[in-house]
Amino acid sequence: MRRVAKQLLQSVGLLGLARRARQALLAEGWLEWRPLLPAGPFSASCALAIETLGAHGHEFGDYLEFGVSRGTSMSCMYQALCRAGLAHVRLIGFDSFKGMPSEAAGQGWAPGAYASTMGATRRYLKRAGVDAANVRLVKGWFRDTLTQQTTARLGLCKASLIMVDCDIYTASKEALWFCEPLIADRAVIIFDDWGWSADRGEAGEREAFAEFREAFPQFATQPLPAYIPQARMFLVTRSTVVSG
Repeated sequence: MRRVAKQLLQSVGLLGLARRARQALLAEGWLEWRPLLPAGPFSASCALAIETLGAHGHEFGDYLEFGVSRGTSMSCMYQALCRAGLAHVRLIGFDSFKGMPSEAAGQGWAPGAYASTMGATRRYLKRAGVDAANVRLVKGWFRDTLTQQTTARLGLCKASLIMVDCDIYTASKEALWFCEPLIADRAVIIFDDWGWSADRGEAGEREAFAEFREAFPQFATQPLPAYIPQARMFLVTRSTVVSG
């Protein structure tokens, strides 16, 4: 019995090692990467977001993305901006480039999931035709990078398009609070994982945005059609007068 138990532990250890090796190869781009969102429908949502802001005479600021992973959504947004004659808009992505943080385990996600190294992401964006001169990637956990120092270093003044794809409640809240002073007049905020956590009865992006709206009542929000049922997209407008 003791020998069988030892063999079982050894096999589990080997399986764990193989799993970690596969995750490392995937993160480095040596294994085939399956896009984490439907590129076609998402591109259509990007075009709608740009068109909606343009209809209000909006002067475009930066595109901010929280949760870049391999870069599928960033490349889709870049192509949509180019088609709209807005190729100059900066693309600024925040990611650990190590996958999900440790606290994700208590919020329905696996720590380390969706990891892509910065090098693999840059290579993907290059193959997708994204102009590297327009891209800024910020590596690190949000609690360390979403700071006033980062705002100053990057010269962030205005965010027009915001992609919240960090899945978990804590990271989503950090991203939204970071963006608040950067929403000058209007912005479109896209939530990729609005529904998945709710389906499991857990807090996530939806709850973080509800708290954002409560904390900052100067923003009016208008829902826009999204690309999958579990996603949401909102036109957010800053009011100069706060009622109540």
